Amino acid sequence: MKRFFLSIILCFGGVLSLFGQIETQTVAIVNLIRQEPITVRQLKAELTPLEQTEGRSFTVAERREALNALVNQRLILQAAERDRITVSENEIDNALRNYLAQQAGRALTDAEYAQALQQAGTNAPLIRQQASRQLLMQKYLMAKRGTQINATREPAEEEILNWYNINKSELRWPDIVGLSLIAVPYGADAAAKAKARETADRLVREIGTNSTKFDEAVLRGIAAGAGVTATGGGGYVSTRNFYVRRTQEFRQGVGENFFNTAFSLKQGEVSSLIEGVSAYQIIKVTEIYHQKFLELEDILDPENPIVVREYIRQGLMAEQQQQLLNQALTELVEELRGGRNTVTIYEQYLNW
Repeated sequence: MKRFFLSIILCFGGVLSLFGQIETQTVAIVNLIRQEPITVRQLKAELTPLEQTEGRSFTVAERREALNALVNQRLILQAAERDRITVSENEIDNALRNYLAQQAGRALTDAEYAQALQQAGTNAPLIRQQASRQLLMQKYLMAKRGTQINATREPAEEEILNWYNINKSELRWPDIVGLSLIAVPYGADAAAKAKARETADRLVREIGTNSTKFDEAVLRGIAAGAGVTATGGGGYVSTRNFYVRRTQEFRQGVGENFFNTAFSLKQGEVSSLIEGVSAYQIIKVTEIYHQKFLELEDILDPENPIVVREYIRQGLMAEQQQQLLNQALTELVEELRGGRNTVTIYEQYLNW
């Protein structure tokens, strides 16, 4: 019996050893300026987050596609090294700052940028490495194919009209109101909510239905800055140019009371106190837009006052440039792969 269990343990250990061997197998070799192996483990590290997002395992064909993308990346990085194309630490910082600014919707201060890197913790070096690689590939591609990528042309009027006619049913506004807003945030406990209610009631008494007094209170809140406390800025926050659309999504987001009040007011009218989702609120309607289908010379959106025609033109230009970029990238990769034994792929290790 002991021999039987021992044989099972030995066999199971052999299976584990086999799995370990597969993980370390080389699935591809890139050899432009030196041999650079890509292991099954490295490929899996690229695929796992994507598979988790999809909620399924990828097919062999999809693994092959991902492997080729990884090979192409390594090829371009080796080519950049060969041609002495580099990126500086300052360029990496600027790229990360721009990315974080896009996420935040505004430029970050030095302190905020340092805090973001600190919050990344042990992932910060990996993030910088990924940013560095992306920048290197972009710089190499532009150095070798910049003229081709930038050879865009202005869309013809016929192209703009064709795009508009195909998509005009999607180019419309729902009913929209533009607001100025005063909000008194309240916490989860009863005491915090009661204190917020006192501040809100004080503001209601101070403002009443007077539009000018409301505007003055809004300006005081903006001057005090976002996130003001009861002692630091009168206990409320405020903003202008807040737009609410008559859609189910907005109704759920701002709450039933706020939503119904916003669409019941006339332009210039100040509301009574609203008990919102997480704050007491007072609003004034500053703009009213009725539902409409957009013509070419209409603005796209109150929050994005670009004319529809220009929006289409920019979109067609961007689409055209993306096509040129894809073509340039394909040609460049084919050129880099053209050398003998530059890329070797071991198909058998794509089955796991």
